[in-house]
Amino acid sequence: MPPIINVSNEVFESLKKRRVSYEIVAAAPSIPKNFIYIPSKKIHVAKERSLQGRNWFDSHENGMHLQGRNWFDSHENGMQTLPEFVEFLKFAREHNQDIYKEITQTRDPWRAEWIGAYFEERKDGLYVLIENKTRMEKLDEDTLMKDKKISLDSWLDNPTKQGLPKKEVKNGNLHFFYPRDSSVAAFFAGGVRSGLDCYWDPACGYSDLGVRAVRHE
Repeated sequence: MPPIINVSNEVFESLKKRRVSYEIVAAAPSIPKNFIYIPSKKIHVAKERSLQGRNWFDSHENGMHLQGRNWFDSHENGMQTLPEFVEFLKFAREHNQDIYKEITQTRDPWRAEWIGAYFEERKDGLYVLIENKTRMEKLDEDTLMKDKKISLDSWLDNPTKQGLPKKEVKNGNLHFFYPRDSSVAAFFAGGVRSGLDCYWDPACGYSDLGVRAVRHE
């Protein structure tokens, strides 16, 4: 976005006299301090989770109650998709270690957040449904389809187009539970382990399981 320059009425009059063309545009709304801009996806993501204790379905239905509701009123918003979550973690890994550790570090207390990915078995294979199940894609053939402890960095640096770990992902300490029919995705971390769980029951809800609001431009 180009810089916004405030000018006086005298400047406008001078431009008119010199017949210099100009355009007046509305200033973009200010971004709340509790959001982070992710340039690679052109999205703004909340620094903190909201809607704790809701299940996956209820979290979708109550999307307008996510953080920054007034700011979101004129924009598409909701849960992060897996590719958006991957880019958010990569950005936080480089620019905001506090948030990165809050999400990924294996330590107490237990934390978790829903991701906007619902998996459904069709006649020709497993699909991922996104944007409140309004869009679907067949899983990439290179998707890792077994439970495995993987490298967090290896996953983030080389995911499938749908944001999932690839078959050749390196071994590591992050627990990955592969997608199965009628399950959803969530990322969790606690005192014993952390992981990407794509075999989560969407009807379950826990007090420390929430949603990180995302705003799309």
